[in-house]
Amino acid sequence: TGLGGYVSNSNVFRVDGQLQATLTVRIPVKDYENALAQFKGLAVRVQRESTGTEDVTMEYTDLTARLKNLELTEKELQELLTEVREKTGKAEDVLAVYNRLTEIRGQIEQIKGRMQYLKNLVDQTTISLTLIPDVLAKPVVEPGWRPLETLRNALAALVVVLRGLVDLLIYILVFALLLIPLVVLIVLIRAWQRRRKRAQA
Repeated sequence: TGLGGYVSNSNVFRVDGQLQATLTVRIPVKDYENALAQFKGLAVRVQRESTGTEDVTMEYTDLTARLKNLELTEKELQELLTEVREKTGKAEDVLAVYNRLTEIRGQIEQIKGRMQYLKNLVDQTTISLTLIPDVLAKPVVEPGWRPLETLRNALAALVVVLRGLVDLLIYILVFALLLIPLVVLIVLIRAWQRRRKRAQA
């Protein structure tokens, strides 16, 4: 802010519990070296640095020539539109010239927008920063650690296990209650069959 710049893009995220960030800042070209020195002064160390330039002179010159031609065409079309209205007055003729005029105006606006963008590109420089905390700044205990929550989760897991064991015991008891009468019945039937065989013998 002090240098007349601004953050054009930012992204904050966590890696292994630590906040990291990527920033893109726009600074007036005249303050580039000053801004870079200030950023470096904030760092424990600079791990990587690269610088690049982009020459937009040719594109700007080309756009200027195209803009001039389009503005001349626009002026001619405006004169033609007036002439068509006065002489023929046909709706289709007027509409055809008007549509062409609208198309030329759209192209003019696009070129002006691109030229403004290039002008801003020349007047300001872009600095991209990746901010990574120093290893020594990493806390011994990770932020967000809540032992009471861990205890609650452990108790909840224990309850689930105990509930499963109790359910298993209930199943065993039910099956036992059903099997005991069946076993007793089988034993009685066999005893009766043995007595009958003895009686027949």
